[in-house]
Amino acid sequence: MTALALKGPHWVTVRQHRRALWWSLVLVAAAVAVLVTSRVWSDSAVDALRSAGCTVDSPDRSCFQSARDYTDDQWIARDLVRYASLGMLVLPGLLGAFVAGPMIARELESGTYKLAWTQSISPARWLAAKVTVPAALALTLVPLLSLTFHWSWSTGPANDFPTYWYEPWVFVSFGVVPVAHALLGLALGAVTGLLVRRTVVAMAVAALITGTALAVLAWLRDGLWPIRTLTGHGLSPKGEVWQVDRGMLTASGERISWDGCVTQPQNAARCMADRGGVVDFIDVHPASHYWPIQLVETGICLALAALAVFAAFRVLRARHP
Repeated sequence: MTALALKGPHWVTVRQHRRALWWSLVLVAAAVAVLVTSRVWSDSAVDALRSAGCTVDSPDRSCFQSARDYTDDQWIARDLVRYASLGMLVLPGLLGAFVAGPMIARELESGTYKLAWTQSISPARWLAAKVTVPAALALTLVPLLSLTFHWSWSTGPANDFPTYWYEPWVFVSFGVVPVAHALLGLALGAVTGLLVRRTVVAMAVAALITGTALAVLAWLRDGLWPIRTLTGHGLSPKGEVWQVDRGMLTASGERISWDGCVTQPQNAARCMADRGGVVDFIDVHPASHYWPIQLVETGICLALAALAVFAAFRVLRARHP
């Protein structure tokens, strides 16, 4: 980090937090290693099964152990991907906590910011450096993680033990959403650090606010793009289709849910017919909705991040004119 051609407050910021920045590189390298290991482990399991001349569902008793070994290895590979995705899930909160606490609140709490401001560095330039340095790091490393995750997830364990694009931990791990989430966490951390001005408290508040914002986005995600409604009898969509809701339509087009009939599984169809149901419906997001939903959520995150950064500079100007 110190070898980069940085000047002024950016160089100071990197110098102050070089250990944390280096540790971030180490963690990213570890995450990439886990994802690569998952892909290699999965591919080796496929090769071993093929070498034995077996398939997973082969009736040949001689293939039992090979199929079992394959299944065990694929589950291990899948778990490695899941562990990496959990890191992607909490990454925005960690970034927000780091910016809010060690980068901003600590300096305001200890008063060391005054030294920087006496060195011909304005408060605005000081804050800009605190935001742009981690933002540049996030814009460099998060896309790398996202691409590696997709490469590891999209083959191997995703074939025989599928996880789908709409599952929360998968959706936030590749595409453009991870970058938008990271920038939102950074922006919320900046405004939180300026408002709270206490290191530990600022870290906790930033993590809480960021986690809440992302939880709300996850809750609203199925409504970010128009839902496609399928109607007919015996509907059973398969594959990478996100089922949002299902039930039956009455003759007048009113929707009725299966919830009232789940206590009667053997007579569920009669129960729904007695309530007026005449045809099944399913609300879905097909796989083609993946990118529209990604882009809409990214736009929301970037708008919120821009608003948070604007608020941070307004707070700084109000408190330190």
